[in-house]
Amino acid sequence: MPILVLSLIIQIALIMHVIRTGRPNGWIFLILFAPGIGSAIYVLMEILPSTGIFPSFRKAEQKVIKALDPTRELRAAQEAFDLTPTVGNRLRLADASVEMGDFANAERLYKDCLEGQFVDDPTVLLGHARTLVELGRNQEALNRINQLRVLGREGPAEALVFARAAEALGQDEDAEEAYGFAAPRIPTLEAHARYIRFLRHVGKDVDATRELQEFDVRLSRVPRHFQSDARRWRTFGVA
Repeated sequence: MPILVLSLIIQIALIMHVIRTGRPNGWIFLILFAPGIGSAIYVLMEILPSTGIFPSFRKAEQKVIKALDPTRELRAAQEAFDLTPTVGNRLRLADASVEMGDFANAERLYKDCLEGQFVDDPTVLLGHARTLVELGRNQEALNRINQLRVLGREGPAEALVFARAAEALGQDEDAEEAYGFAAPRIPTLEAHARYIRFLRHVGKDVDATRELQEFDVRLSRVPRHFQSDARRWRTFGVA
């Protein structure tokens, strides 16, 4: 009997949810005439996606797949590009190459994408700038970022690449300003960690300690399945 009562309460609650949120009335009939399975389907199809849980599950799943088969996306991207060498597939292969740490190949692929209607494509320009920094070609990276600025793209991702290149070129004031802008605005902790490391290297230990405290607050909010990566960036920041 308690189970039946609980089932009825759940059905009523879900029906009220359908009505309040303006979802199709067909859900009401499914919940009423398919007790249990109908309620489960409604929760899976309508309620859970709106909570933001599914994206987290997908990210966790992708992380597990990557750990088990690190070259899976690279192989798939290469196969797609070999079959249809479009700019989109070339860009996908470049992104996969970055993930594998093959920055030389990625740089060449990004550069090859910068033609025709994609000559000023912000995504391609940013990807190319990132690989140039990884290859130590920092002035070229700054040139790409300046192209993006002309196009009106001066967001946190662009700022992080600019900061890294400026730091490598000894332009500390510009680097500090860019790091300070990017660090709190990029969801991953890389920018914040690089900012802390930069502050320590230029002798601003008080500022670095303050930022490390902010970093640890953010770290405490990172989902458990991303904690190892986040802690790796913390180690980088205090090195």
